Amino acid sequence: MKKDQLYAIVDIEATGASIGKNERMIQFACVLVKNGEVIETFDSFVNPSRKVSKLIRDLTGISLKDLATAPYFEDIAQLIHRLLEDTIFVAHNVGFDYAFLNECFERIGLPKLSIPAIDTVELAQVLFPKEDSYQLKELTASLGYALNNAHNALFDAQATVYLLSRLDERLRSLPLVTVETLARLSEATTADTSLFFRQALDEMKDEPSDLAETLVIIDGLALKKPFTQNEQVNYREKHTYPYKDDDKLAQMEAVGLEYRESQNLMMNTVFNYFKQKEPEYVQFIEAPAGLGKTFGYLYPSLYIASPKEKIVLSTYTKLLQRQLVEDSLPQLLDVLPFDKAVALMKSPSHYMSLSAFYTKLKNVDASDTEAVFCMKLLVWLTETDEGDLEEIGLGKTLHHPFWNEVKSVPNAKLQFKQFEEVDYLARREKRLEQASILVTNHAYLFSEWQHQPDRFSDTKLLLDEAHHVPDVLDQNATVKLSTRSITNELKRLGTKEKEDSLLNDCQLLLPSDSIKDYQLDTLHSTVQLFSEEWEHWSRKWIDWLIHADSYEDRIVEWKEKTIHYAQLPMDIKRDTKFLCRNLEELVYVGRQLTDVLDTAKGSSNEIPSETFVEAAEKKPVISLTQKEKRVLSKIKVILDHFETVVERFNYLFLTGNTANQTSVRFYSKNPLSTLSFFRFDQAVKEQLLNQFNASKHVILTSSTLSVNDSVTYLQRQLGIENKELAVYASPYQYDHQAKLYVTTDVDTHVNEKMSVSVTFITDQIERVLSQTDENCLVLFRSHDMIQRVYQALHRRSRLKDKTILAQNISGSATKITKQFKKAKQSVLLGSDSFWEGVDFPLDELKIVIITKLPFDAPDMPMVKKRHQELRERGDNPFVHDVLPRAVIKFKQGLGRLIRSEEDKGVWIVLDRRIVEASYASVFLNSLPGDLEVRELPLNQIIEEVSAFFKTDQPEDDAFLNS
Repeated sequence: MKKDQLYAIVDIEATGASIGKNERMIQFACVLVKNGEVIETFDSFVNPSRKVSKLIRDLTGISLKDLATAPYFEDIAQLIHRLLEDTIFVAHNVGFDYAFLNECFERIGLPKLSIPAIDTVELAQVLFPKEDSYQLKELTASLGYALNNAHNALFDAQATVYLLSRLDERLRSLPLVTVETLARLSEATTADTSLFFRQALDEMKDEPSDLAETLVIIDGLALKKPFTQNEQVNYREKHTYPYKDDDKLAQMEAVGLEYRESQNLMMNTVFNYFKQKEPEYVQFIEAPAGLGKTFGYLYPSLYIASPKEKIVLSTYTKLLQRQLVEDSLPQLLDVLPFDKAVALMKSPSHYMSLSAFYTKLKNVDASDTEAVFCMKLLVWLTETDEGDLEEIGLGKTLHHPFWNEVKSVPNAKLQFKQFEEVDYLARREKRLEQASILVTNHAYLFSEWQHQPDRFSDTKLLLDEAHHVPDVLDQNATVKLSTRSITNELKRLGTKEKEDSLLNDCQLLLPSDSIKDYQLDTLHSTVQLFSEEWEHWSRKWIDWLIHADSYEDRIVEWKEKTIHYAQLPMDIKRDTKFLCRNLEELVYVGRQLTDVLDTAKGSSNEIPSETFVEAAEKKPVISLTQKEKRVLSKIKVILDHFETVVERFNYLFLTGNTANQTSVRFYSKNPLSTLSFFRFDQAVKEQLLNQFNASKHVILTSSTLSVNDSVTYLQRQLGIENKELAVYASPYQYDHQAKLYVTTDVDTHVNEKMSVSVTFITDQIERVLSQTDENCLVLFRSHDMIQRVYQALHRRSRLKDKTILAQNISGSATKITKQFKKAKQSVLLGSDSFWEGVDFPLDELKIVIITKLPFDAPDMPMVKKRHQELRERGDNPFVHDVLPRAVIKFKQGLGRLIRSEEDKGVWIVLDRRIVEASYASVFLNSLPGDLEVRELPLNQIIEEVSAFFKTDQPEDDAFLNS
């Protein structure tokens, strides 16, 4: 911050968050800061002269009484106006606060503010590029500040003062060369935020500092030096794996873990299996929630793994993958008597290309949105070891073309020689080579097997969350085509007249020795024609799909349908063939324009690469300017993608195979932008299974592997011949911590079309919720039912004080999970992802209602495919697929509730098939052994639940410690 400058850090709470909607202020707070010191603080509630919604009152903590006794804005407006004179206005999302305050001034006849305004949201996005969230509370918490009363203007303003100080500190810690470029590009930032960079640069030039030893400057880019994690091997000192409990105890306590006998047994099982030279079986390990499964396999793996005998740890999600690398493994290595190198294993496309970014930086317009992205990357380059773009919080900008343009491409041409020593792909390969532990995810594991069959031939494999492996295998063996990705690429190509499109960029470069008018004209007309045909073809598909007799337009959900080619309308068949040929023509025409890249050399102000020199010896050299090269390279990337689209088109629509038919999928709320096609490839699946089963060491672990004490289902799905299963006891005392009830109430509203009625489910949920203040998760198997029940619950007056959230209605799964965790007396209606993978520890969730047993919908294309394969083998689809998958899903649903030894919770099952069906024993046998199943009328269940949660806490503790 500028010396002796007065900064006004402002936050405003209002009746709504919109400008120009006649909203009213309900609280104003301002903290004046000079030279890092707070000079003055002003805070006042404001009477809005209107009702304030309960949502806003709950969010801000401002009561009706607070507002009734508060001054009107007219009473304090002059004071606020004078307070802000001669200051620099600072706010977290200044676009709202500054504009809203001016709107309030204008309404009562005061002049608008004309002082400079700085946005701490945008500053944070640039200067703290690795943050997961830029919400004020989450951001400041990450930086070490506890904002306990978020959405109160005074507390938010004070938090913003802290944030501004940390932003200033971070900016001044950067190399001068980086700050110079940030200041140059800062024109693109919001309001007057560029002032923050320019003022800091002026002061830093007066007092320059030495470059940090961890950084290196190459052609004006300040980068963090490559770091290599070498294992220090002392061959005289042998570290023996500690089999005995006492030997492990001290190390586990140092990590903060309690000793668990079942975890110790799991560690020994993993160690003994991996120590075998060539075991003749696959090791299955079912480790229930609470056992400490992750450390149960990490600990022995670290004792065994070496750079020559690597262990690959594969998880289901990228989030879990990163948690292993950033949290769990470092925790263990801190207390072990040795070090092991660990590497994250993911696709090369995740890493930034320094050459591509360097080119982008030299050509970016300082007023362009991409300039802000460049600023973010400039700061990130001083922090990152790996160059993994997923480290950056991209948020809504994730799909901007910029990020594709700066990604690494293996064996890419036009690499600048000066970056070879620090190239992130080269760093990645070195890390993978030197590491003992490689951490990846299932999707990438199978993708690598598909493209490099021998990739894991000499490694030991451990797959966590292994119950997902059959589905991941099928997904990797499925060819997909998204219409949206093609539409976006066509928009990027654009036309000669459309600003900010690639063809318009080419037009602006004319006249040119490298870009011929006639080639550009031909590509322009070809793209125009194909774009019209593509949109017309996509709309025909949607019209045909939504006018089908079986289509239910009232249900907002993902729709899937198997395509029977013979039943398609004649015009769709005809247009599909024409479209494929026309796309091939577009690629051919585009190549006429971009082929010049293969024989081009750079302009005189560019450092030549070896690629150019080699090319010059073989072909006539054509000189390209930086701009020409940049535009043509972007077009070439799109043409490369279109070539793969042609291949997929042929496989999806023009290759006959009745065994594996093409299916279509779209989201009913916006079908045109979500339309996609997919088709399973059995040959690819068999190839992947062969690679998987050729591995010498494979451990499959999860909390839900077995069905009826057997892993036959997974064994058959993965073609495993020999196996051993280890199952460990849960550390939880379910007989004390949990209750499972099955209601005996009868659904009298059910009909032939629906196995359970909306009225029955709504009644049951309402009766439970109206008698408890505990948060509740309701699990469904149908999006249709979620939407019907959601609407019905909102009509129940007894639930008016409850926060009701629903998947696909209240927002994304991530958004509503956050809302659910923050809210009190809330109910969440969910399906799919809410059956597993979402943790609600301690008081965040106490009741789970399971409306129906989680059987797969039989009309889904992939389900049909699996069942057809089973029937062809003479197997019963229900016994060998439907039932085991439902049991595993049910066990995952139970796992949402009890996540620690302090948790208490209740499951209420509304589907009586769990106790009455012929297969009921398979579900019941999969429950924890000490969990009692009680069948009672709902009224009695509610009474017992109320008594269960009112149990005196000290007595609970006494019981747990007995």
